[in-house]
Amino acid sequence: GADLFIERKISLVEALCGFELELTHLDGRKLLIKTSPGEIVKPMAQGFDPLSTDEGKTDWDVMEDCDCPGIENVAQADTTDVETLKKACETQLKRKGIDVGVFVVDERRAYFKSCTREEALAAKKTRKGCTMYVLPDPDAKKNFRLMKAVKDEGMPTFKNPFVHGNLFLILTIEFPDTLSPESVNGLRSTLPPALNVPKVKEDDPAVEVHKVTDMDPVQSYSANKVNMQAGGEAYDDDAEEGGGRGGPGGGGVQCNQQ
Repeated sequence: GADLFIERKISLVEALCGFELELTHLDGRKLLIKTSPGEIVKPMAQGFDPLSTDEGKTDWDVMEDCDCPGIENVAQADTTDVETLKKACETQLKRKGIDVGVFVVDERRAYFKSCTREEALAAKKTRKGCTMYVLPDPDAKKNFRLMKAVKDEGMPTFKNPFVHGNLFLILTIEFPDTLSPESVNGLRSTLPPALNVPKVKEDDPAVEVHKVTDMDPVQSYSANKVNMQAGGEAYDDDAEEGGGRGGPGGGGVQCNQQ
């Protein structure tokens, strides 16, 4: 595309109080990029990669005990494996020219329906044992994708060189390792109040007090892996009865177009 992306590190002070960045553009121009007074830079949403070329999987909205019987079925599948059904919507059915707006899963099979999100929600009815998977609202996560950018400072577009893309800033906020008690008190008096205020007290004998520490979840998983495998005495029964977390299999979807 015509958009440009640059990566920069800023301090927590710059994120809260504003920053000024000097940049030499591709054409040699010197740019001074700065925030507006009072503007705050927030970390990007977890899992959001602005440089990803993958459109990403559709995050269907899940509605338990719901169906939309008023909308005609366009296909059905003899499987209840949700991931397989989602893939079928994005590949197999789409190649047949079927745009699925909702699919409903009961205890035995799934039913695909071609409609808009609004039509699916308008036709929603309560039905025990069924689960509706509806296309997400395309604007629901728009705010999570917002980034700091400089308008019209990207590359010229191919068909019209007078129209430019935008220059996006991928900002990584560097937090201090520690803070002095004086700094903590100063921040508490300046920033909005804490969101989590416990009702229990540390000196209550019925309360256990724990302090967090830095740990590597990958290392933690590896350290406990041997104790979670089938054959470990504590988990033998669970593994045999529940079949683990793998869930039901689900080969290819046999979509019966209706």
